[in-house]
Amino acid sequence: MARKKIAIFATGWASDILFHFMEGMRDQIKDYDADMYLFMNYGTYGETENSRHGELNIFKLPDISTFDGVVIITNLIDFPGFAEDIVERSKKANVPVISHGRIIPGIPNVITDNSAGTKDLTEHLIKEHGVKKLMFFAGAADNDDSNARLETVRDVCLENGLDFTDENIFYTNWDLNTSQAKTQELIKNHNLPDAFVCANDEIAMVINIALDNFGLSCPKDVIVTGFDHIQESQIFYPSIASVDQNSYEHGSICAEKIVELIEGGQIDDLIKIPCKFIPGESCGCKSSQKILDQRLRSGTISFRKMQLSSSATWHTLNLERIIMDCESYNDIKRALTDSITNEHIFEGDNFHILFDPTAYRSEIETGVSITDTDTYSDKQDVIYSLRNGKVQNIRSVHTKTLVPGISEDDEKHLYVFLPVHEREIRIGYLCFVDCYDKIESKAIREYCERFNSAIEKARKAMYLKAINDSIRELSHVDALTHVKNRTAYETRLEEIRKKAERKGNLDFGIILFDVNNLKKINDELGHYAGDEYIKNACKLICIAFKNSPVYRIGGDEFVVLLEGKAFDLRDEQMQSFIDEMSSVMNNENISPEERVSIAYGMSIFKGAPETIDDCIKRADETMYETKKKMKGSVR
Repeated sequence: MARKKIAIFATGWASDILFHFMEGMRDQIKDYDADMYLFMNYGTYGETENSRHGELNIFKLPDISTFDGVVIITNLIDFPGFAEDIVERSKKANVPVISHGRIIPGIPNVITDNSAGTKDLTEHLIKEHGVKKLMFFAGAADNDDSNARLETVRDVCLENGLDFTDENIFYTNWDLNTSQAKTQELIKNHNLPDAFVCANDEIAMVINIALDNFGLSCPKDVIVTGFDHIQESQIFYPSIASVDQNSYEHGSICAEKIVELIEGGQIDDLIKIPCKFIPGESCGCKSSQKILDQRLRSGTISFRKMQLSSSATWHTLNLERIIMDCESYNDIKRALTDSITNEHIFEGDNFHILFDPTAYRSEIETGVSITDTDTYSDKQDVIYSLRNGKVQNIRSVHTKTLVPGISEDDEKHLYVFLPVHEREIRIGYLCFVDCYDKIESKAIREYCERFNSAIEKARKAMYLKAINDSIRELSHVDALTHVKNRTAYETRLEEIRKKAERKGNLDFGIILFDVNNLKKINDELGHYAGDEYIKNACKLICIAFKNSPVYRIGGDEFVVLLEGKAFDLRDEQMQSFIDEMSSVMNNENISPEERVSIAYGMSIFKGAPETIDDCIKRADETMYETKKKMKGSVR
């Protein structure tokens, strides 16, 4: 039986919740033959719409029809429409899907029973600590979890005769800077409540920091409570009174239920998991012995997370420097392969970088405008692939495959996919494997931010280089004939002179051309006909000497430099030129401006003591001898 594939979708900001949730899923399916594929990003309301779009686009990467089950951690995807889109894709592919966190009609939902824990918290503040004025720092206005907690707080306040109006509510959009700024405003206006009830623990900790900055303390001056009971909030001082929704249990139950659906079973449409209020120092209560033990271990915990973050920082700083020195995507591929292969402690023995073959190139390089910023191409270029500690030589993979070289003989894994993008343009994605600790510490976020920054800077540098090269190329092109001009000729000739001086000898020749009868054409037929006459002469030269660049060095003068294959074929191509010119000169059925006549002179470099200029002089002399002999005219 083929190994099953379970797709999970989430943002990574609530790292503690996501970490324990994924641990719960992993442990629940340890005896079930399935890999987990986590599609994760760090999109926020606080960034620009384009950047947020680039982050969230990772949700569009997987072809859900290739999966056996889908779990959407909807309480961690706080953006309208994204979870619903994944549900619709799952339904269309006939793949079972579960929403965790908020209710989406038409599919099974596993949610937190917010009311019981929030009710206990609010009643505790009122009855045990005498709170009269309470302020709720909510998440986003359309977040179901935050709103359920808000309504419970409102109901408990009204039941106990306390005022609770819109003035008691502040929507943070889960942004910590916004939360801190609002707290500072309340302090300056002497408008602090008796207690802040926060939609999560991080907001509660930020409020404590804002209080401390103004010389106030919690719970002496104001009580602060949170939600989620994350590890950081418990080793924080004061420990945050919070509600524990047991993310590990949620992950375990979601894994159990999605497996039941994969195996053809039925589950309830709504599964509620109760949560529990845990008093803490921030409300004036003593911490539990478990929390005190955690605090004693906090140095070790903090150092481990700091070490991971520091490793990500220094490693990606080095990658950033390497990427910034690259002038092309092939350079990036080679540089990353050398660097990460040499040092991949952070990435681990299984790590992959894939770029979309169209989106990662600049418009000027490909000539194709990138207008589709939503969908990934059918194939992905493998920029780097490390599997079981060995670099894989794989150029590309079908996007449906996602992971280069994956095999059912591999051990079971958690594959984590994160976006590489420049604002809204999807560049590709990174794939980490079994990186639970990096999810918890947010070190993976540090890595992705710096990697994206490096790629964006490199793209801009390459784009500017391409523009400069294009401008330089244009400055070397003749406007009328579109062959190379005198500047390009002199530049290349100087390179050949230096090469000849260094080597003493080389295979090199030159042919000088002078177009006959141009003045007569201009005088009798006009300058437009004269221009056409020049262009037809140039065309004849280009066709005959197709293995060599052609230069227009004057009004009616052209040059061909014979190098490489053109040098070897010089006599054959010269005869072809003479034959074709003779044919058009004597063709009475074509217009005068097509019946071109061109004098020519070829010279081959003899080597030292002859110089390149001596060789050119001989070609010029030969060309004028030919011109005297030619009697081509316009008839």
